[in-house]
Amino acid sequence: MTLPATPLDTWLKLGVIQTSLDPGAAWVTSTKMSASEEERAIAEIRGYFAAFRQEQQPPDIILLPELAVPTGFEKTLRAMANGLESVVIAGLDYRNGVLPGHVHNEALLIVPKRWRGKAMGSHTVTRRIGKTYPAPQENNQLKLIGCHFQPDPSVWLFDGDEIGTFGVMVCYDFLDLERIAMYRGKVQHLFILALNKDATSFRHVAEAVSRMVFCNVVICNCGHFGGSLAVSPYRLSERREIYHHAGPKLATGQIIELPVATLDQHQRGRTPLKDKVPEYKSLPPGYDLSVVLLDQLAKLN
Repeated sequence: MTLPATPLDTWLKLGVIQTSLDPGAAWVTSTKMSASEEERAIAEIRGYFAAFRQEQQPPDIILLPELAVPTGFEKTLRAMANGLESVVIAGLDYRNGVLPGHVHNEALLIVPKRWRGKAMGSHTVTRRIGKTYPAPQENNQLKLIGCHFQPDPSVWLFDGDEIGTFGVMVCYDFLDLERIAMYRGKVQHLFILALNKDATSFRHVAEAVSRMVFCNVVICNCGHFGGSLAVSPYRLSERREIYHHAGPKLATGQIIELPVATLDQHQRGRTPLKDKVPEYKSLPPGYDLSVVLLDQLAKLN
């Protein structure tokens, strides 16, 4: 892992929004969410952004679940990101592909014109992060309404400057072992936008990935199923689960803090101590070798 260009901050301030959209009512006969679910989604998103605006310092990044944002709301969401000066990573409603009947499932990353008190550019920057693998049930539901899932086979890695490096995945891609391995030694954070019934299984995967990739893992799940959480590889078990919101059919917004600088130090083998003992778990087998190889590749480039 190459040294960061600028010193890392102590914490990343993260806003996690669970909207209560009902997937059973949202996509009945088409790939566009129903009018009632769209109206509810927009009202909840506006409400939580308004709540975040009351903070003296807004979140550095705001997450919204998979398929949570109506496509017609994208322009407004960009304006809201600029208003808060927060990066927004949000799951969009299905987008039509080039071929008839083909659809994309994507997240949208929005970088505002100003972020963390600094000018980022003359205009808002957006990136679309496509989902590679549909969940079996998602694939079946799309086929029932005559649609074909269009995969986007990309792995995304973002440099967040002082708040660390992060990866973004959409739901079922989180179970792709090769993808997870690609992030090892490269990130401080993994963000997963989900619409997942089996929140318990994803929680177990998040805990395992947090140890194996050795980073913070955040799952922002649809509130209809619940189970959004954030975990970090702290040594003390009571510190590892930073956030967990359980229970179905619940909309919620929460601001949490994720460790950055101390985690980065530990990843590099400079173990920070708290009360004279290591603050984090031991690095997983082979992690040191991964870091050395990445540093050598960076020098070659």
